[in-house]
Amino acid sequence: MGRTGEYLYRLKAAGRPGDGLEYTVVRSVRKTMSLQVKRDGSVVVRCPSRMADARISSFVEEHLDWILQCVEEAREQMEDRPMFTEAEIRQYREKARKILTGKVQFWAERMGITYGRIAIRQQATRWGSCSSKGNLNFNWVLVLVPETLQDYVVVHELAHRREMNHSPRFWKIVGQYIPDYAERKRQLKEYVSLTDIQTAPEDWE
Repeated sequence: MGRTGEYLYRLKAAGRPGDGLEYTVVRSVRKTMSLQVKRDGSVVVRCPSRMADARISSFVEEHLDWILQCVEEAREQMEDRPMFTEAEIRQYREKARKILTGKVQFWAERMGITYGRIAIRQQATRWGSCSSKGNLNFNWVLVLVPETLQDYVVVHELAHRREMNHSPRFWKIVGQYIPDYAERKRQLKEYVSLTDIQTAPEDWE
């Protein structure tokens, strides 16, 4: 029988680019092999459980130029990520809680909408969300964007209390209160890098 699970390997290519490259092999019930370079630069090979180690190594070497290019790009992007200390994050989260709670109260009253709990989180790809129970989650980095965009996100999430989708009916609700929502939505994309922060040491300057 083949073996399944994750295994860490190191490429042996003495004197050549990629020598010592670490990659994780994920063996499972599948018929093909695939390669993935994650956002942090780690390399993952997915393959059938019975695949020989030598064939996996050859597969990695065959695609080594592409892998090394992707790893370098991932590392460069990591270096460009916004950096905050834990103390700074705590301060911003408290500030975000105060500001966004006030905005939710204001807009919910205007829209005639009820809501549940408000949580301030650190979310890698989202500005906010609304659960089926009416609980609202907001990314603390919203405190770093213009107030007009904060209002757009709050109204967007509250509108989900009426429509749990992004149908024309949903956008009509948003447009009632934020007529220029399309422009604000576009502007918000300019700040998307803020959602991919990294935590710095406390003595970072």
